[in-house]
Amino acid sequence: MSAKILLVAFATALLAACSTAQAPHWNAYRVGMPNGQQAFRVDCHGLFEGQNACFSQASEICGKKQVQPIEQVSPLGDDQNPRDVRVLTFQCATPPQPAQPVVAKPAPAPAPVVVPVAPPKRITLDSDANFDTDKSTLKPDAREKLDVLVEAANGTVFRAITINGYTDSTGSVDHNQDLSERRAQAVAKYLRDHGLKAEKFNVHGYGESSPVASNATIEGRAKNRRVDITLE
Repeated sequence: MSAKILLVAFATALLAACSTAQAPHWNAYRVGMPNGQQAFRVDCHGLFEGQNACFSQASEICGKKQVQPIEQVSPLGDDQNPRDVRVLTFQCATPPQPAQPVVAKPAPAPAPVVVPVAPPKRITLDSDANFDTDKSTLKPDAREKLDVLVEAANGTVFRAITINGYTDSTGSVDHNQDLSERRAQAVAKYLRDHGLKAEKFNVHGYGESSPVASNATIEGRAKNRRVDITLE
């Protein structure tokens, strides 16, 4: 055996040597490698062996595993036919597994387009729900409605914001005029202080003028007490 392989130990022959007048001669051995791995050697003799005799016997030893030659000796030193060998030292290796197909990951779904909610162009605060009687201080309900408006505007700078205050016909004309102005100014101040932006704020009080319903009924007077906000 070549000096390239260090035999740790020879074991008994794996199979009985075969010899007949027509069949090949061969001997099979288990050999040890310096790294502790298992290897085998097949010696093929005689004049009637086919070129694949040693490889055929090696395939029987390896069974379903693959013959992996470590050293082989050809007759008369012929290296032109790698399967025509007389001494074959080999290991049995597990055949390489076919590469698993690479499954392309699905493309990530596009992020949903967030369409900003446009702020309303006009809202009305009725006085009964949003102001105390004869007062200009905003109630919590009024502040909540104005907060929704500021959030919906989302930083938009409007060309103009017009805020008009109105009352019913109860009370004097001068008193109603003053009250309507104070309520309109209270709404404008809250919107400015909370970030609603415009090139200009137009703030007016119109007292009991421009009613939207009859002042002869409770329901009508309630509709006339209001603050209108228009965004442009």
